[in-house]
Amino acid sequence: MKTLKKYWKWLLVLALISVVCLANRRSLPEILREVGRTPPMIIGAACLLSAGYFLAEGAVIRYMAKRCQPGFTLREGVSCALYCAFYRVATLGSGSGVAEIYYLNTRGIEAGTAAGMSLVQYILHKTAVAVYGIAGFIILCSQGDAVVRSYRLQMVLGCILTVLITAVLIMAAAGKKITARFFRLLDKKLKPGSKAEQKAHTFQKQAELCQHEGGILLHDKKELFIVCLLDAVKLSCWYVIPWLLFAGTASLSLTDTMLLTALIQTLAAVIPCPSGIGAVEYVFSLFFGTYVSGVSAVSASLVYRFATFLFPCIPGAVLAWRHFRWNKKRRLERIHNKSTGSQQ
Repeated sequence: MKTLKKYWKWLLVLALISVVCLANRRSLPEILREVGRTPPMIIGAACLLSAGYFLAEGAVIRYMAKRCQPGFTLREGVSCALYCAFYRVATLGSGSGVAEIYYLNTRGIEAGTAAGMSLVQYILHKTAVAVYGIAGFIILCSQGDAVVRSYRLQMVLGCILTVLITAVLIMAAAGKKITARFFRLLDKKLKPGSKAEQKAHTFQKQAELCQHEGGILLHDKKELFIVCLLDAVKLSCWYVIPWLLFAGTASLSLTDTMLLTALIQTLAAVIPCPSGIGAVEYVFSLFFGTYVSGVSAVSASLVYRFATFLFPCIPGAVLAWRHFRWNKKRRLERIHNKSTGSQQ
């Protein structure tokens, strides 16, 4: 039972992949051939755009970290972003936040401060995804896009759910009075010493850390503007990729492709799948499959997943290994220094 709990995400992903392969067993060879026919230059350009995403992400981390650690560089910020990308793949999303806190802590930032920074960064990222996606829905609907209009009920529901999730996250980061009342109410309702009460206290501490860091960021309007702008830039890097993949085959402009991809990412984000695996591919193939053939849409979704999810994992794995060796060496030096100090 414990083994199942530990690996449930991987089991779920394997189940999803199996279902998709069975459902597309007739067209699967053709999809793989289509992926193989994708020009290496296009795949390389998609990976470069993905690198642009992590460059902007590193700049966000650097801007937020330099307040506590003035010597924190852009290079360290990008390394942190790629380090987290590796753990996002290794743990299917659950370990990337912990990895960022650990990395920042090894760079001299206190764990509590690092946790608050990571939570604020996550909330700003989710807010940027929501705003970008809802803007895409409104603009494409106003242009009379037939595909968007045919699914507008599902999209409206998805946008409402996204707004609610974003509102809860923002409230946790900024609404001190509301969250304080909420947790006081929980304390009265929950049984003392229960697991539910322990989890509520954990969430309360996270909310307090988030509010502290969020309050500092909100007071610095210039820094907040720069971080929000960098979030928009990094998302745009990913949203350009489908335009490259469908160049010459789809009747979509660059702007429309980016807006549709933003909407796809927003809708996929509300589907409860580990790291969006399966959800992004499904929604991507569903919408772009109306502009190109179904085979082309599925093969493009696989290349898109590789560029945005697996490719960053490669340098991230190298950084994680180097970081592990550096940390191990540092621990051994501390042990050696302690032992020599006690002998003296």
